Amino acid sequence: SYLEGDTTVLYSRNSIDLTAKFPELAKLHEKVNSAPAILDGEIVVFEEGKPSFAALQSRGRMKDLKTISRTSLERPAVFVVFDVLYSGGENVMDLPLVSRKELLEEIVTGNEEIVISQYVKRDGLDFYSACVAQGLEGVMAKKLGSAYLPGRRSPYWQKFRHTREADLVICGYQYGSSGRGLGSLIMGGYRDGRLVYQGKVGTGFSEREAGALLEGLRKLEAPEESIKVPREEKRRTIFVRPLLVCSVEYLTTTNDGYLRHPVYRGMRWDKQPEECSAVERQ
Repeated sequence: SYLEGDTTVLYSRNSIDLTAKFPELAKLHEKVNSAPAILDGEIVVFEEGKPSFAALQSRGRMKDLKTISRTSLERPAVFVVFDVLYSGGENVMDLPLVSRKELLEEIVTGNEEIVISQYVKRDGLDFYSACVAQGLEGVMAKKLGSAYLPGRRSPYWQKFRHTREADLVICGYQYGSSGRGLGSLIMGGYRDGRLVYQGKVGTGFSEREAGALLEGLRKLEAPEESIKVPREEKRRTIFVRPLLVCSVEYLTTTNDGYLRHPVYRGMRWDKQPEECSAVERQ
């Protein structure tokens, strides 16, 4: 978020202006006493006390101003700030993280719209276990002496996610952006005796494994749809006979019941497709 004078501007990580979609966050500048400032954080919509990715996605897709205004009152978003890049117009990215955290405590007045992300020292494993027990995605570990490195991944910040596993049926595939290699596997699971779409997975397989999968799937291509997929996926999907089972890891499910951030972990040659139950919405 960029804060200056009487203005708050919210940008996504790919520089999309989100300000109009979250009117309840329009006065964050009143809670920061060192403008002009740039804060790094995350917009969160809570459901039953936990961040809801589906609810946040829904807000991001809204375009009607009346709907946005009503929803901002019924289910307001919160800006969770975890770092500061500029304070009082000065670049503070070279300060160690622990100093930037202390600076945040000085310049931000927390309330129902903005909160400072808290952290623990030394007890990271216990903290991770506590997060997992609460059904949260995981934790982010950061080196206390690290500088802020914008626009690139850093070994000083490590994400530790709590993942779930599922065995699902391969019902089709899509080519990659080049139009040649394997891009994604279309996954399904059985519910009430029929296959239902669970999403697609396009990461986790090596180039060699992707080639072997593609070769095998071409031999199983089906003349008709083996599963009903969303309209936007239908044109790109090549359907196959639902005979193969793969194992995937994922974080949670979307509002539509699809797996969120699935990662391919290998084939399950020991399992029959009929044994693969659809993952219920979580």
